[in-house]
Amino acid sequence: MVLDPLKCYMNITSNRSTVHFKDQVVKADTIIPRIGASITFYGAAVLRQFEMAGVYSVNESVAISRSRDKLRAQQLLSRKGIGMPITGYANSPHDTDALIKMVGGAPLVVKLIESTQGNGVVLAETYKAAESVITAFRGLHANFLVQEFIKESGGSDIRCFVVGDKVVAAMKRTAKPGEFRSNLHRGGTAEIVKLRPEERAIAKRAAKAMGLNIAGVDLIRSNHGPLVLEVNSSLGLEGIEKASSKDIASMIISYTEKSAKPGKTKTKGRG
Repeated sequence: MVLDPLKCYMNITSNRSTVHFKDQVVKADTIIPRIGASITFYGAAVLRQFEMAGVYSVNESVAISRSRDKLRAQQLLSRKGIGMPITGYANSPHDTDALIKMVGGAPLVVKLIESTQGNGVVLAETYKAAESVITAFRGLHANFLVQEFIKESGGSDIRCFVVGDKVVAAMKRTAKPGEFRSNLHRGGTAEIVKLRPEERAIAKRAAKAMGLNIAGVDLIRSNHGPLVLEVNSSLGLEGIEKASSKDIASMIISYTEKSAKPGKTKTKGRG
């Protein structure tokens, strides 16, 4: 059964919490969540309701929420010692100069914490441009990160698809001319890529740091090794299946069937 989380509603009652869809109580043993970034809050709430009833979810609500909060995700990756571009975060406008210097100066990337699919991500090529973008985002009361720009990556990144404890597929995405974001829907191209052992290892560590069993880990090659840009909990399959010629969807279902057991959800909706 495929359910639209926005069309589900919940009865939140002591010992009798239920999820309803079209006037029926939903009974499920296992869930493969596919929650879009724009509905994270409500989607996670519905998933949490199932978890509280002991339903197994291949990606738990807590892990999905972690990965969607870019600041929290960066902090978790940092705590686990996982390589990533130098990243800064500040509240006061008086710290703008220090923030820019912290990440190595311009060019640098300014990224909205709520950004997705490359939206809300800006490359500032000069100090004045960086200052202007930061000031504009602050004027909108937006939460954002400032991040080191890895020039040697050449506008390319690598998306690693992790299922369980394995990287089952990977593709190299390259931005179109004049664009630094490599997202396929922005005109980027994809090709199969052979991962280096350290890239395979860091992708698995990043997914584990988020608590995700199914994840897309985006990393870039730098002069000092692979760096993680982002960990995605619900990503599109079309691009990576086409690039790798692998049936990723079947791999996810197979893993879920092997892993699913009633009450196996670790958090049971807590946290």
